[in-house]
Amino acid sequence: MRRWKREALDGFAKIARTMNFDGKLRQVRLAASKNSDGRDSDGRFQYLQRMEQITCKLPAGPTPQNIEEYVEGRVGQNVFGEFFLSEQTLPFGRPYGAMRVGDFGTTDLASLNLFLAGASLPEISRLAFLDTETTGLLESADACAFLIGVGKVEGTSFVVRQFFLRQYAEEKAVLVELARELNGSDGLITFNGKAFDVPLLENRYGLARMKSPFARLLHLDLLHPARRLWKLRIGSCRLGNLERYVLGIAREGDVAGAEIPGIYFEYLRTWNASALEPVFFHNALDIVSLVALATEMAQTLRAGQKGEFPVEKKLGNASVALDLFSLSCVFARAGARDASLAACRRAIAAGLPEAIERRALRRLETSSLRRRKRA
Repeated sequence: MRRWKREALDGFAKIARTMNFDGKLRQVRLAASKNSDGRDSDGRFQYLQRMEQITCKLPAGPTPQNIEEYVEGRVGQNVFGEFFLSEQTLPFGRPYGAMRVGDFGTTDLASLNLFLAGASLPEISRLAFLDTETTGLLESADACAFLIGVGKVEGTSFVVRQFFLRQYAEEKAVLVELARELNGSDGLITFNGKAFDVPLLENRYGLARMKSPFARLLHLDLLHPARRLWKLRIGSCRLGNLERYVLGIAREGDVAGAEIPGIYFEYLRTWNASALEPVFFHNALDIVSLVALATEMAQTLRAGQKGEFPVEKKLGNASVALDLFSLSCVFARAGARDASLAACRRAIAAGLPEAIERRALRRLETSSLRRRKRA
């Protein structure tokens, strides 16, 4: 049975005690990072031990007292009891890869409406960016979100609030706070949230006999738009690859997502919070990368709509050509014919691989035939 690297996490936690999320964000470098994949075998083992315990009706047990020693935050309370809240504020001047946090709040995201089939995103101040860390997969009847992060642009800062279950009995309190947090938003942006995060949370609201806040929110899941724009160039469009090859950033001191459920189960067993800090960091960084990805996507689409296509980038003409052809396909699917043809021509001029070039030439030929028929 594979376990996480306890020594590495303990060492990271010692450093993290004196460093908040904003401080660790400075450690993100413009370099490639190794990504690790794995199966949560430890989580499955703990799942068998806890099958009859994971429920919002679990009686309250002893509350761990030391989480504040490792994670910046405070204990909140509402009518359903206590919960833990961590809040991080990133000022607009803070760099993030090739961007600054201020780009998140000043970029017009209207071009992302191409992916919304006629709907329109609200202004940035009315958008919430959401990511969760969970105890298992959606198919597991007992899976719950033990850490829920929400990011928002507020004034001249980007604020990340994270709601944490110190024990399962705090779930209702967290669900109430999440609904309150989303009250001020009209739109939601996630990464694979339509298939995972939101259905899981809606299930938890249903089991708690509470009204879900998601039905009224316009929801844009960036996973599929990212695949349309960049899969041709980078292959797998999981968030780590998009960070590395699109945003130009690499994580340092992060914990692998596959190990997170096991870390949480160990915390529940021992009440030792020392390994939780990297989990909060991982979740917060997912949210910051999510808003950065939305910003990069909107800027790319808007430039294409204006006919402003890059001829050269540091990633090379061949990669630029693939991005341009992908952009052409996105515009064609959205019915933006002129923008699609312009991007297609520039892709051919930049130098496409032979197989892709044949597809591009067929696209231009088909368009030319249609024009002659209409004439």
